[in-house]
Amino acid sequence: MPQPPKPLRATLARFGLASMSSAAVSVSHLLVQLVSVRRLEAAEIGTLAFLLVIIQFGYSLSNALVSTPYTIAVNQHEGEDTGFFFRINLLLAVSQALLCAAVGWGMAGPAAAAAFGAAGFFSLIRWFGRANAYAHHSPRGAALSDILYAGIVVAGVGVTLLVGARLEVFGIVLAVAGMLAILPFGMRFLGDHRPKALGQAFAAYHPVWKRQSAWTLVGVVSTEATSNSHSYIVTLLAGPAAFAPIAVGMLFFRPVNVCVTALTQLERPRMARAVAKGDHADARESAHAFLAALVVIWAATAALAGLVLWAFPHILIKPTLSLNTVAIAVALCALLSLEQCVQTPISVLIQSRGAFRPLAATSVRSCIVGIVAVTALALGAPAVYTIAGVVVAQLVMMLGIYRLDRQWRRAQAAAA
Repeated sequence: MPQPPKPLRATLARFGLASMSSAAVSVSHLLVQLVSVRRLEAAEIGTLAFLLVIIQFGYSLSNALVSTPYTIAVNQHEGEDTGFFFRINLLLAVSQALLCAAVGWGMAGPAAAAAFGAAGFFSLIRWFGRANAYAHHSPRGAALSDILYAGIVVAGVGVTLLVGARLEVFGIVLAVAGMLAILPFGMRFLGDHRPKALGQAFAAYHPVWKRQSAWTLVGVVSTEATSNSHSYIVTLLAGPAAFAPIAVGMLFFRPVNVCVTALTQLERPRMARAVAKGDHADARESAHAFLAALVVIWAATAALAGLVLWAFPHILIKPTLSLNTVAIAVALCALLSLEQCVQTPISVLIQSRGAFRPLAATSVRSCIVGIVAVTALALGAPAVYTIAGVVVAQLVMMLGIYRLDRQWRRAQAAAA
């Protein structure tokens, strides 16, 4: 009888493919922003970073409204009709396209609006394709999409160096990469997105909305307001040029953010299935392995950021940007990124237990703290220090999530 794999080997096998493909996407996005920092003006750097924040927010919306409930339905309610999620995802992608286009138009003009509108649309179609692959425990399709996406982005950045690095050209690169990287999911996946029977899709989605998505959406919006309030407030009050040093600090830890989101998609189905079977020990073991993987990724990223700032600051920082300001941004972003790594695995575990409403309440509390702190800092201190307000708010969120987990464990122990 074959021996079961050792825990470390099993963990590496589970995370290896997803981590490598996510790392490829991270490197491609890093290249986009490296070139943009060197070739664009400060206002354009801030605009690109802000649009990427919005696209990332779209991933969070997708997780709340379609990806998470779809994954739970597939893994905890086998045989249940889930086709309506595809049509809901199509409408969400259209909404994301309109939002990105409106922001692009307002900050940079019609060319940027068209490019980033298309990028926003294809990003959410592809994101749900990844969630679909992971929900059915088929990570190879998601990895292939990631690798294809990253390869096209890298090639596209090379083209920008030949034709000239302009804001709208970066948007076109992201849009083309997102469109072509949908192909590994197959024509059936695309066909399921046909805009048909939308009334029936909304009717089927309504119970999901009441049971899960409404509370998850509250949590996502408040979490976004907590995590990126400095992005919105600084851009609104001081303009994209003031946001540029913060964008460079965020750039260093973007690979961690991508890995957090990608590994969440990988581990959520595993936790959901374990909770459905009543195997809470296995679900917690998955959360611990998830946490260990994120901490290792964060430590490697933080070490690389420190090395670049100490030995090769000229790679990223133009003479028009203050090295001291960027260093402060990187240090504060490192703290923020670590908090997000520590809280995410337990948050996903709590979602798998169905506790969406308490999570939403915790997120709202941290959001209020974050908005007050960031606004006060934006009005009374240099823009870079607004990240400290987000660090405080994220700490409130992290402590609240661990408190919910302790309460659940005490209740389980009392019931036993």
